[in-house]
Amino acid sequence: MKLKKLYKHDNKKQIWRIIPTSNKKLVLEERDSKTKEVFFSCIEIESGKKLFTEFQLEEKNWIGIESIYNDIIFFHAYGKPDMPSHKSIIAFDILSSSILWKNDNYVFSFVYEDKVYCYQQRFESRVFFALDYLTGNILEDFGNDVTVINQLKEKVDKDFWKQNYLFPENFNRNDPLDGNYKKYLHQVLIEKVIKGELNYLKKYDLLMFNYHEVSKTNTLNNEFIVVDLIKNKILLKETLDKNLINLMPESFFIKDNFLFLIVDKIKLFVYQIIE
Repeated sequence: MKLKKLYKHDNKKQIWRIIPTSNKKLVLEERDSKTKEVFFSCIEIESGKKLFTEFQLEEKNWIGIESIYNDIIFFHAYGKPDMPSHKSIIAFDILSSSILWKNDNYVFSFVYEDKVYCYQQRFESRVFFALDYLTGNILEDFGNDVTVINQLKEKVDKDFWKQNYLFPENFNRNDPLDGNYKKYLHQVLIEKVIKGELNYLKKYDLLMFNYHEVSKTNTLNNEFIVVDLIKNKILLKETLDKNLINLMPESFFIKDNFLFLIVDKIKLFVYQIIE
């Protein structure tokens, strides 16, 4: 097994979300820590080619991504700046870097088989609709019958886990040591002065994990390691963040054969796992 570093992405802004698309692209949501403005970038996963970078919508703070479908990003606004509820749907085409349609009357639920399922909040109930994902035109009106909506949402949730994602799991000190890789993790916990537990994932014969090691100044360094279990060899060691006060465990994941690693909160390192 080999681990090949492809590229580094660094816009000097804090990375909030990393969203791989089904068409081998990567969309990033980044925020300026001072102004709180949000920026969006899109790159090709394997080549690192930038399709657009630091794009902003008219609303520059209270905006986010609902979903990405067939190279269309569906953005949302917020009901109020201090409230988490979403409002509006903005359909943005990655390939043309342009807004296809916008509707302030609906709230996004999910997208499935070329339809955006959404609702309008009425006084005492919600009314559900299906829209054409390219035009925003109404295709179906479900009224307040949520049965079909719930059934389709279950399919969408199941389909997500068919997209070859791997997210880290917790390894606790008292977990059973059933497997060489768990014995390896247990040994790390014994040898290092660590706060909290390990987060790990295993793909093929590669074991990837991070932990928070207590430094001489009593702060935390978030360390990431990749081990070839067959050769018992460390392939990569990276400090993801240092001088931390609190734990920052969610810093890496895998999609297909690509490893995504967040370093110093603002840098994205992309590796390819080669069999």
